[in-house]
Amino acid sequence: VLLVSFIVWLLASLHLMEFSRLSVLVGLLLVGLFSTAILVIRRREFIQMLRNQWKQISVAQAIFLIAFLSFVLIRMANPDLWHPFRGGEKPMELAYLNAIVKSSYMPPYDPWFAGGYINYYYYGLFVVGMLIKATGVHTAVAFNLAVPLFFALTFGGAFTVVYNLAETSRRKRGKNKKKGRFGPTIAGLVGAIFVSLLGNLDGAVQVLQGMGRVALLNLPFGEFDFWRSSRLMPPDPPGFEITEFPFFTFLFADLHPSLISIPFTLVVLGLAMAIVLHVPSNTQIMVY
Repeated sequence: VLLVSFIVWLLASLHLMEFSRLSVLVGLLLVGLFSTAILVIRRREFIQMLRNQWKQISVAQAIFLIAFLSFVLIRMANPDLWHPFRGGEKPMELAYLNAIVKSSYMPPYDPWFAGGYINYYYYGLFVVGMLIKATGVHTAVAFNLAVPLFFALTFGGAFTVVYNLAETSRRKRGKNKKKGRFGPTIAGLVGAIFVSLLGNLDGAVQVLQGMGRVALLNLPFGEFDFWRSSRLMPPDPPGFEITEFPFFTFLFADLHPSLISIPFTLVVLGLAMAIVLHVPSNTQIMVY
């Protein structure tokens, strides 16, 4: 997704091709040709990997699909993209997304200023716009599908990073293939849950506080303050400092760069992990 969208963006930014379904196909073709070249060069390793790790690959794909469909259900429960004061930045993001999809070249036109161009960081929304161009899905529908997509990519990415760290540790301890083979999968799931769902414990604290009001003070449970968990800093001037965590961001569903960047950050962590794990054990690594 990242590579194809970058090629498409570059073509539109350099005015080499209009931003269209054709340019998306060109991006797919270029990435496909590069991938095919690597596959031809290293086909034996690839086939061997599929034979040895098809179960792990299937588990990872199943985890991605479950995470995606689960969050689709959450968005189905509240698909509205507008609210006078609880809508967050969704109206702005939908306006930018529409502007990106309708623009032939980059940067996109500014939906708030006639004759101007967007001077905001829009590339994350461009990734979504690229998928819209490729599929023809309406932007409002695509908005509610993009949030589950990035949640699933985050969950799957966190699972992959932790799984590989745990599996590498298991092999270095000299474990055989059968003994402890489920440990890395469990570790990966726990890691994905911590990253994607357990951002902080304020929600649990609020539940305990409500139960205490009911049991000890004979008072109503009270409302659950969804917003409080993401604004834990003291309310000193100039206001409530943002302390968002991934699950709040996905649940609130602002299709903002802060949300879109999470799975791509995990891509960088995964690449760094792959580099480090493939360095020979007798090599010294300098970290700055």
